[in-house]
Amino acid sequence: MKRIKGSKLEDGHHHEDHHNLFSRKDFIKRLGLYSAGSALALGSTPVQALQSSSLFKKLAGIETNRVLVLIQLDGGNDGLNTIIPYENDLYYNYRNDIAIPKQEAISLSETMGMHPEMNSLIPLWEDGKMGIIQSVGYENGSLSHFRSTDIWLSGSDSDEVIDSGWLGRHLDIQNPNFIAEPPTSPLAVQIGGASSLLFRGDEFDMGMTLSDVERLEYLIENGELHSLQGIPETLYGDEMKFMRIQANNSFRYAEAIQESFNESQNRVEYNESALARSLSVVSRLIKGNLGTKIYLVTLSGFDTHADQLDLHANLINTLSSAVSDFYNDLAADNRSEEVLIATFSEFGRRVYSNGAEGTDHGTAAPLFIFGDSVNGGLIGNDPLLEPENLDPYNNLIAEYDFRQVYTTLLTDWFGLDESEASITLGDEFEKIPFLNSGATVSTGNREQPIAFQLNQNYPNPFNPTTTISFYLNQSAPVRLQIFDIHGRFIQTLIERKISAGEHSIQYNAGSLSSGTYIYRLQIGGTIKTKKMTLIK
Repeated sequence: MKRIKGSKLEDGHHHEDHHNLFSRKDFIKRLGLYSAGSALALGSTPVQALQSSSLFKKLAGIETNRVLVLIQLDGGNDGLNTIIPYENDLYYNYRNDIAIPKQEAISLSETMGMHPEMNSLIPLWEDGKMGIIQSVGYENGSLSHFRSTDIWLSGSDSDEVIDSGWLGRHLDIQNPNFIAEPPTSPLAVQIGGASSLLFRGDEFDMGMTLSDVERLEYLIENGELHSLQGIPETLYGDEMKFMRIQANNSFRYAEAIQESFNESQNRVEYNESALARSLSVVSRLIKGNLGTKIYLVTLSGFDTHADQLDLHANLINTLSSAVSDFYNDLAADNRSEEVLIATFSEFGRRVYSNGAEGTDHGTAAPLFIFGDSVNGGLIGNDPLLEPENLDPYNNLIAEYDFRQVYTTLLTDWFGLDESEASITLGDEFEKIPFLNSGATVSTGNREQPIAFQLNQNYPNPFNPTTTISFYLNQSAPVRLQIFDIHGRFIQTLIERKISAGEHSIQYNAGSLSSGTYIYRLQIGGTIKTKKMTLIK
């Protein structure tokens, strides 16, 4: 793996250029966001609502009120100073200037402790409602902020670039009329920051932001955010009109968000941090029954190259107190059972301190899960710090692939079929048991699914034609589709009602390149998939 010049403080102007590039990219994303919408403020917190994808639509159809709240620790959280291997002498040898003393750490096990500024999470830990998945990352970890962030948000391998997010992968798949027939409330909400790759599909990124309550009230009263009257008939005026039309068209969920916000209240007093304010808004939207299944909030500032001790302590304190208040706020109204909270960061930090009382970009780090359905405790082995167990750049080697976490969230929390999770993530990933056995979502009293069987295509491998066959025990509407290995839609082969019995269709992949593809059969709410290999 080639080291990214600029990932270390000692790289001088290269490091500064690296961060300038990251800032420019973030700015460009913000431009993209404002081309799709404007800003909504609930109190003083901007809110971005995102429209439907096929995955979100499926989530909306599940008879559950479960919610996933993702907290992004932006900048690369130092995992070793967050969950501390206080019985490992190598930790103190490598970090003699920034190590957390054993006597200050909050004991979690005989060998691991928690940063003392995380003391507000002790009740959740002791009640078994906090899980810590150790050493989460991916192979050949990138040390670039924006590249690694894109990997985490897209769910890609380190050597591939995917322009869609793992939760937005199926945008437009099976939803050709979602603009004409939109859902009545947003299915995903991002609070603060720029438009995120996480919810981006192959074609659409339906971000919506509003700047203040006055604009929201104007929108509700007039049905549009910006007036189209009085715009000068100039090139600038044409551009302004286009932007205002785009902004007005994106505000279809503003009234639903405002109603949910106003119909609820916070039961605890949050502090004034941006993260706490964001989570206080999320709490009110959940308790106001907005119906949104996924929220994304961000805590920035984790790029701790220098003077790390105080900076990181403040960040960890901010995270811990905000999560504690959020959970207690939900619990006060008996809503905590339906919410799962998960953190993630683009990478951890280097095992060694860097001589500036900080740490440079690293790889694997712990990930936190909070909620009533969590299998509380430490999951995985203590980090291995011996030189022979580090990568060539003295970084930790991940024990868990981050997509194992995603697979578990999709299946054990939202109740999706494992085959659909594999399409979303482009491959099959082993689940991690961080949710208790009673956590799997119940779909309630629903009609019994029609029995059907999807067979392996023949021949396989093939070039360029193959036969796909399936069996139905009764007539039903059938949808048979082809995807690439990353879950990107290629073609619909069947979309109509089919009679009972055996059926087959010949598929010609002459226009495709060699590789592995997925064919997917959907009947009602049940989906089955299989892989096939094209060799030319």
